[in-house]
Amino acid sequence: MPKGKKCCDKCGHCTGPRAYMCPECNHPFVFAVKSKERKNTRVIREFNWRELEAGEKIKATGGPYYVKGSDFIPMGYRGKFTVMSVDEEGIIGYSDKGGYCHIYMGRDKQCPETKVWKTKHRLVKLKPKIKTAV
Repeated sequence: MPKGKKCCDKCGHCTGPRAYMCPECNHPFVFAVKSKERKNTRVIREFNWRELEAGEKIKATGGPYYVKGSDFIPMGYRGKFTVMSVDEEGIIGYSDKGGYCHIYMGRDKQCPETKVWKTKHRLVKLKPKIKTAV
């Protein structure tokens, strides 16, 4: 299949990537359903994590890791969390899937006993979009 094209499952005709139906046999293409949360959520990338308040939603990636030889083993938290409180070195929160965690946001350092590198998580703040009445 050429780059930038998609083929019909029914007849095999190749067409442009934005087509909703096959121009040859009128067979509809299947698209992934977009979640309502994705449409209704605004992502804020620039904010001070120390100013987070209880109940706010964040999405975390990155964080502490361990290196053994050529293996890189991530040890940080990933996913969406609700903030409970903020302390000196990070954020205490819980996941919608269950479980409490401490999202590390302190300085980069290596633990001498475990050799785990503690690095900051990357965060984005999730806020609901405000709908305006017309």
